Amino acid sequence: MTSRILFVEGNTDGTVGGSYYIMVDLVLGLDRSRYEPIVVFCDENIVAERLRKAGVRVLVIPPPRPLVFRARWLNIALGPLKRVVNTFRGFLLPALAQARVLRRERIDMVNLNNSITTNHSWMVAARLAGIPCITHEMGMVDSYSLRARYLGARLDAVICLSRAIHDDMRRLGVDLPRAVVVHSLFNPERYVHAETPEALRAQWGIPAGAPIVGVVGNVKKWKGQETIVRATHLLRDRYPELRCVLAGGSSPSDMPYREHLEGLCRELGIEKRVIFAGFQPNAIDYMRLMDVVVHTSTSPEPFGIVLLEAMLLGKPLITTTIGGPAEIVLDGETGLLVDPGQPELLAGAIDRMLSDPAAAAAMGRKGKERLASEFALERTLGETTAIYDRVLSARPRARARAT
Repeated sequence: MTSRILFVEGNTDGTVGGSYYIMVDLVLGLDRSRYEPIVVFCDENIVAERLRKAGVRVLVIPPPRPLVFRARWLNIALGPLKRVVNTFRGFLLPALAQARVLRRERIDMVNLNNSITTNHSWMVAARLAGIPCITHEMGMVDSYSLRARYLGARLDAVICLSRAIHDDMRRLGVDLPRAVVVHSLFNPERYVHAETPEALRAQWGIPAGAPIVGVVGNVKKWKGQETIVRATHLLRDRYPELRCVLAGGSSPSDMPYREHLEGLCRELGIEKRVIFAGFQPNAIDYMRLMDVVVHTSTSPEPFGIVLLEAMLLGKPLITTTIGGPAEIVLDGETGLLVDPGQPELLAGAIDRMLSDPAAAAAMGRKGKERLASEFALERTLGETTAIYDRVLSARPRARARAT
């Protein structure tokens, strides 16, 4: 008898990021003779369609809309009432509805895909349905609410994607007894090249032979793209044809940051050197285009799946010294580490890579070897399913109770 597992992606900002693709690799890597996955999203997206094509059942359950008064003074005057209503509409009612979904679908276990800070209604729903619930902890935050601490302590497992996440939780006083570290799943076979570097150069008007650096990731302030924009300006005289490519989408709330970057490029006179490519469904093609792949987050990145993608291509890597990326990249061996938010340091690291292509290529080769040895899909998938088996064996099956 297979175990029916409901995977829940709780992102609601309209962008598609690393958490989606981590779940894709996990869901598609499962042994279907042992596990039957069903996936829930808050909205339709490119990943949902990909899963459906692979034969995975996908449910779209939009999040409840919070109560917001149009008049600012009403939001202030009726603040306590609004909080009570939104707790009821956004937490308690959804938990009851989601428990009905779990019973209707005869789910054996819930696997949340984000953090103990989110998806709280699903945690309660699982308890109401009497089935185990686990979460992947993919975030690093400044603090944890009392609700997150309470519900997180009652989960059957918390899978941290990096030691950095686990250590940061403990630093903030969240020392969960069932928290374990399993590095992010990564399936190299998922990647198919659609466009050649030559075609992309022609598309964006990049001269043949011009060096290219760039960042792949959603354009958000904490992702630190401003650092590479300023580094590009610092390198303008040494590399007159240097191009910087930023491949990533922006949610409505992040558009002011993108507009800030575009204005900064005009202010620095490098608007023709920096290319805002937007969201790219096959972003790995843009990494193939780059001579150096850069990761610029100014807040700790929980893991950094984009780094594994670059390592798959054997690309020279530059990343920051904080968070999960510092576990992935070995400084001076498989790439270079620089302090975050320091354009001068980043410019120096880029110059080091571009001025010594043989040494840069050697780092790229060693990075690809490290990917194969330390982040192999079989290894991380086996560690994850071992947790599934342990959790499922400790609880009676929902479908067995229903028969």
